[in-house]
Amino acid sequence: MPTSLTCVKTGQHQVAMTQVPYPDEPGPCQALVRTTLATVCGSDMHIVDESPQLVGVPMGHEAVGVVAAVGAGVTAFKPGDRVAASCLVCCGYCDRCMEGNHSVCQTFASPANLLFGGQGEYFMVNGAQTSLARIPDGLDDDQVLFVTDIMSTGFAAIERAELRMGDTVAVFAQGPVGLCATAGARTFGAGLVIAVEGIPERQAMAKRLGADIVLDPAEAVTKIMEITNGRGVDVAVEALGNPATFTSACAVTRFGGTVSSVGVYSAFPELPLATTGTFIHRKLVTTLCPVGTDRLGRLMALIGSGRVDLRPLITHSMKISETPAAYDLFRSKKEGVLKIALRP
Repeated sequence: MPTSLTCVKTGQHQVAMTQVPYPDEPGPCQALVRTTLATVCGSDMHIVDESPQLVGVPMGHEAVGVVAAVGAGVTAFKPGDRVAASCLVCCGYCDRCMEGNHSVCQTFASPANLLFGGQGEYFMVNGAQTSLARIPDGLDDDQVLFVTDIMSTGFAAIERAELRMGDTVAVFAQGPVGLCATAGARTFGAGLVIAVEGIPERQAMAKRLGADIVLDPAEAVTKIMEITNGRGVDVAVEALGNPATFTSACAVTRFGGTVSSVGVYSAFPELPLATTGTFIHRKLVTTLCPVGTDRLGRLMALIGSGRVDLRPLITHSMKISETPAAYDLFRSKKEGVLKIALRP
């Protein structure tokens, strides 16, 4: 039975490198992938710090690699194919998948739908036929890594808000997902993109990825209302997962506008909604990362066209064997860290 040196959650707030066994041959609809590039995601921190029921799970759901072996029923991929893996796996044939909502697949219900083990030498993909996508020959791993999660999530925050050409957008928090939402707003034709962020390095990255204006959180609500002449923005994206930030996003959204939340609020027991003023006549949408072969392919087509380049988000590089140290750095938000490339 082969093993993979993999980052595993060993306790609350704790990870360690452990040998994880895999079967000699993948099971039906599975593919074993050799990791060529992975990273640490904000969702990993939620798992490590806030999910005691997941002690012992192999970590990592943002990864690309090379197919090592496939199980019965996997005909779209073969050993040697370079692939990107969806952060959430899907079967492709349940009711939710058939209607296009692959991220809430009924066959692989949460948390079993999360890809596990990407921060290791190898990882196993369930539902491989519809959860993987072949990487085009002209694209390298660094270009496509983020289609697996944060690019899809950030862009979907804009898509689900039904942005119209020329709309004014405010994106609250410029962490990796927020930066992808900023890039998505620019890609999909926003007229004015306002980023809200307090960390200087992230402010600069927001400008680089398409923000017209960057505001400090402490003054954001007042300044946004001034900029929009008291009207408010058409779309406000909440990408931090904090009740105060969510309240600010609601406060700057115009009547008939949309608050689009991609924040994870698991650390908070309640998410307050104001019952007057900012609660009236707005649309609220939430988004779980869109996944699946078609979604991955469309995002890679955008990258291949040259319209989107998220490689600047990779600020650090470490070996997969050093993943626990990468968690410490990512949690600290020091050294201008945004995304850490984990390589074999």
